[in-house]
Amino acid sequence: MNQRHILTALLVSTGMNYWLAQPAPALAKDHKPVEASVVIKAPPEEVFEHIKLSRCQEPGRRKVVSHVNGVAVIEEQFDDLPIIGKAHCTYREVETPGKKVEYSLMSSDKLRFFEGVWDLSPLDGGQKTLVKLSSYTEAKLNVPFAREIAGNSALKDVRRRLANLKHWTEDAGCDSDHHLEHKPEHRSDHKSDHKTEHKEEEE
Repeated sequence: MNQRHILTALLVSTGMNYWLAQPAPALAKDHKPVEASVVIKAPPEEVFEHIKLSRCQEPGRRKVVSHVNGVAVIEEQFDDLPIIGKAHCTYREVETPGKKVEYSLMSSDKLRFFEGVWDLSPLDGGQKTLVKLSSYTEAKLNVPFAREIAGNSALKDVRRRLANLKHWTEDAGCDSDHHLEHKPEHRSDHKSDHKTEHKEEEE
């Protein structure tokens, strides 16, 4: 009986040592997200509210499943991702009022990671806001250059979301029905950025 106990203890110890020796899975902080920024002519608190409103401004693309105590659960459909095409995902957004919104993936049929941060910094005494949006996206497929391709796609999506947020906040207003559709969403990155810079110079 004692020999059995000793053998069992050795097996358990060996198993524990093997488990502890295994490398830890990649952490979100190790990911290298893409990032873009834009200056919006509105206070951070107002921009923050428009980030929340944006969850309902593309009903064919995303919908809010729940929103409780500053945590929103959102379902979103992507139709034109490189390599994988269509993808559905459910993700969580955690709000820090007036400062940032962090999002992370809960489940997806084709994405392994979908995470990032909306970061808001006041400018000109709080009259304007510098909005930085970072995003990391990774598909479940293991193909050559998958991360590079996903990074290019994520950067395009980040710029689209920033352009939409700037338009909805500065031009459309909270109660306007026109902010449900935004033409720059379909433009190329270069043209969208050029239009935004040109408009700011004229103003």
